[in-house]
Amino acid sequence: MALFLFPMNQRIYNYSIHLLARQDYSEYKLRQKLRSKKDNLPHEVDEVIEALKSRSLLREENYRRLFIRKWMMKGESEDKIRRRGAMEKLNFESEEFRSAEQELGLTELDSIEKLIAKKLRSKVIPDTFEEKMGLKNKILRFLISKGHSFDDCKKAINQHFGK
Repeated sequence: MALFLFPMNQRIYNYSIHLLARQDYSEYKLRQKLRSKKDNLPHEVDEVIEALKSRSLLREENYRRLFIRKWMMKGESEDKIRRRGAMEKLNFESEEFRSAEQELGLTELDSIEKLIAKKLRSKVIPDTFEEKMGLKNKILRFLISKGHSFDDCKKAINQHFGK
């Protein structure tokens, strides 16, 4: 265990335990949250984070797993989830995505199909070519905004509409 020059701030530690009891946090997010309080000094926050890690109370693996599952359920692509995670200083292994896909029973193509069905749920497919192409393009833009590749999206849309 590391020796600290200052005694650990018990108030910050207790607050951290309170936060972690409600949900998992990444080290980066917890550090940000604790530092956002104006009376928390940076070195005190660092000491508390180290104490939490040494006691295995900061479970970043669980946070990463839940992060991946959450965004996969929303139809995000692996690449987009990686970019979102990078904003929180999270690094993912490819096996974490495969594991989440197995848990959820979703592949990327399944996710695209699910999003297409969601987008068409309350829509009537138009009869005219122009209106149908407009709807297809709208769905294509939506799928691309979720981070899916153009080719995969185009193929899935064509299959769904029966080309």
